[in-house]
Amino acid sequence: MKKLILKIVKLSIIPVLVLLLIGLYQEQDRVVTLKRQLFEQYKGKVQCLITGTSHTLNGINPTLLPIKTLNLAEDGKPVELDMEIIEKNLNQLPHLQYVIFPVDYFTFYFTGLHEESAAKLYHHWNLKDGFIKSYTFKRYHALTCGFLLNEHNTLDQYDTIMGYRAEFEDLSKADPDYRLHKYQRKIIDWNTYWIDTSSAGKIYKRFEGFISMLQQKQIQTILVTMPVCQQFYSYLDTNLVKKNNQLINNLLHNTRAKYINLQNYPSLAADSLFFDIDHLNDKGATIATAIIKDSIIKSFSSEYHETQFASANPHAPENRPK
Repeated sequence: MKKLILKIVKLSIIPVLVLLLIGLYQEQDRVVTLKRQLFEQYKGKVQCLITGTSHTLNGINPTLLPIKTLNLAEDGKPVELDMEIIEKNLNQLPHLQYVIFPVDYFTFYFTGLHEESAAKLYHHWNLKDGFIKSYTFKRYHALTCGFLLNEHNTLDQYDTIMGYRAEFEDLSKADPDYRLHKYQRKIIDWNTYWIDTSSAGKIYKRFEGFISMLQQKQIQTILVTMPVCQQFYSYLDTNLVKKNNQLINNLLHNTRAKYINLQNYPSLAADSLFFDIDHLNDKGATIATAIIKDSIIKSFSSEYHETQFASANPHAPENRPK
């Protein structure tokens, strides 16, 4: 028996060493996703970044905005992850003027610790020193993404329009029973994997501090609540919605962030503008992007008038910190 055990140990040495070497290799920074590739390609030129989850991935078309914009949104992406991406690369974003952050039903409660996609994204963006350390085993690339020498992410192969993923299905044509099932299933999934109300204070404090940092860099934050279809909205926890509204109001009071609540726009109420219960299709995204575009144009106009006033009145106080 001892000889058998010794033989197994000896035979295991080489495979274990091979896996260890692959694991060490995977800890090196490599661009394995189209999204990261687009970011590396355009970060020196981009003026606006769209962050967030699949809601903004499918819901905001960067090519329809009036400035050079890249959609960084990905499935299952916590706000912390986007903040770390921008922080790490801020010196390589010389023309960045705007950052669009979604503030959706789950934003202030979603850490990613209980959701499968988030840990992989930290590795794909080579974020090794921040929130990734909160994971026990998934802090290591190989234990999260597998022992792959040629790793590729096929999930973002359709995000080719400056990071935007267009969908064309029409929710209004879906079977009512199917929709009811999706309403119930989505709430269960969000409550199980996405919503941890005990994290709200920490996420809010981090978010407010990050927006303030962007302000100091002359970068405007635009907060956007992405819409869900009207029937599904009635399934959301009203207490959580009220808490979200309070947290958003606090951000607006304590920072100079702008806010657009797309859930309240009648032009986005039709089910035909969604491809499922909480994601806009391409028609809906076109309307949503036009609303955001108007906000950016108004911001341009306001900044222009402020500049003109300051030029005409040399004793006027500075409007923004340097």
